[in-house]
Amino acid sequence: MKDWELSSPRRSTNMNRRVRAIVAGRIACIGLVPACAGRHAATRVPAPRIVSHTEWQASPPVGYAADGTRRNIRAGDSLTFRTFVVSVLATSTDSSATPAVDVVRLRLAEGGSSEEISAREGAAFRWKGYHVAIVAVYGPGELGSGLVALEVATLASLPTEVATSNVAGGAALRLRVPHRITHVTLHHTGSPEPLRPTDDPREKLRGLQSWGARDRNWWDVPYHYLIDLEGRIYEGRDWHFMGETNTTYDPEGHFLISIIGNYGRQEPTQAQLESIADLMAWALSEFDLPIDRIGGHYNYADTDCPGKELRKYLDDGTFRRMVSARLGR
Repeated sequence: MKDWELSSPRRSTNMNRRVRAIVAGRIACIGLVPACAGRHAATRVPAPRIVSHTEWQASPPVGYAADGTRRNIRAGDSLTFRTFVVSVLATSTDSSATPAVDVVRLRLAEGGSSEEISAREGAAFRWKGYHVAIVAVYGPGELGSGLVALEVATLASLPTEVATSNVAGGAALRLRVPHRITHVTLHHTGSPEPLRPTDDPREKLRGLQSWGARDRNWWDVPYHYLIDLEGRIYEGRDWHFMGETNTTYDPEGHFLISIIGNYGRQEPTQAQLESIADLMAWALSEFDLPIDRIGGHYNYADTDCPGKELRKYLDDGTFRRMVSARLGR
């Protein structure tokens, strides 16, 4: 059936030579490079059936693969990329502007050089071979209140239109950050209302994609795979690239599985539990990871995600037992 079209999680992308070099350098040991093939177990768990991104998307993913990173950080914290350190000293609001605009005070440091600057939300600038974008400054009452969304990349890895831009821009200018999978992490979408059998999960996914682009400047949905009430698994963001979060944890290296709905308010179905275990088992097999790399969003940030009704299956070892059985361990 078309709904169950098998889409390979190892799908290739139309990347130019510059992007291919970036990806090869950053994810050389996740199974795409022959030299690392020996890391995989002799007995492989097959990939579960996936509904392809093209079957549900509101629009194709955007953004640019680059040698960079992105984090949400609070005042007093820092983002480190290579030898470059960006520290958020403070945030404020410039009320003299119309409309008022949020401002962040930064300290930039590399080697023996450092400088303090102020930058407005939505600005971008260049510093010693790096491009820095102030993607967002989340104020009181906003989701992620108190956080500053920063993006850093080497100028050499960026296309001209991004490298020379003085504005952070929206979803279309965001960076796709290549990463090596080291963890398998469970989320829920955390929608205000539970997912109901009469709801169209594809509509929910399109809404998540549109909201993420409009309100969070995300180049695609934040998770790599998403699961509906029937246990159907939908392809989300390309897993070769880091996912997103509204919290402070660093999702680089995390294979993000999200369950559509609110599992603080609803119980998962048995079909969902089986699909979660199938996807986790495939990921551990594919990336040659130990069973203790399975976790939930709450393990890495101050959040109740993926909700108490899913968290209990992580806390009591149910998912580890289900995954171990699939792996034959």
